[in-house]
Amino acid sequence: MRLVALIVVLSFLYGLASCPYFFIRQVRIDAPDTHLAEQALARVSVPAGASALLYPVQRIASTLEQCPQIRRARVERELPSSLVVHVWRREPIAAMQIGQQYALVDEQGVCVGTSPTWPESLIQVFGLLADPMAPGDRLSQRHLALLADILAAVPGRSLTRGLVMDFSDPHLIQIHSPSGVLGKLGDADNLKRKMMMFVTIMQQLEEKGKRPAYIDVRIMDRPVWKPRVRS
Repeated sequence: MRLVALIVVLSFLYGLASCPYFFIRQVRIDAPDTHLAEQALARVSVPAGASALLYPVQRIASTLEQCPQIRRARVERELPSSLVVHVWRREPIAAMQIGQQYALVDEQGVCVGTSPTWPESLIQVFGLLADPMAPGDRLSQRHLALLADILAAVPGRSLTRGLVMDFSDPHLIQIHSPSGVLGKLGDADNLKRKMMMFVTIMQQLEEKGKRPAYIDVRIMDRPVWKPRVRS
């Protein structure tokens, strides 16, 4: 008897949820800017007659998260007949140079887009990748780990702006600071520690009024530096 009653109640609720009063008539996008909102809206497709109560909204979020520019999406039901879609942008943090093109990647290694010029607000990395990246492509785990080491060693946009990493010689990775200081890091072993040493020594020297031309931290317990020649 209880089972029959439960079936009757569920049938009533399903019928109520399926009535035209709850048909989805509006989808609103909450995004950080108009361009991303337009991109998201273009990817949202809801069947005619879909119920705001019954439609599997996670399907919308999953579709949107396949967009290279969207890091996360979340959908809320706004009854009786609306959905609100919240989207968060992927923010590029490095420009990976491949030939004459730059792949702009976020901290998860996802290519957000490409550029023919280097956006100087991003770390420039060259000599690391051989093949071009298209929007949506991901860095390999090895390359992503190297990028994570770089970010961990130079946190904050004030240090990463204008920073250049040169991986063209895997046995002599080099870093070029925005102020023109060359860092000689050696191979990728202990890359984060070597970069942190370079940044620390450079800051200490500059605080003392020194103008280093390069700082060599290949032998970590015996770092050396050379002053810049006055012109």
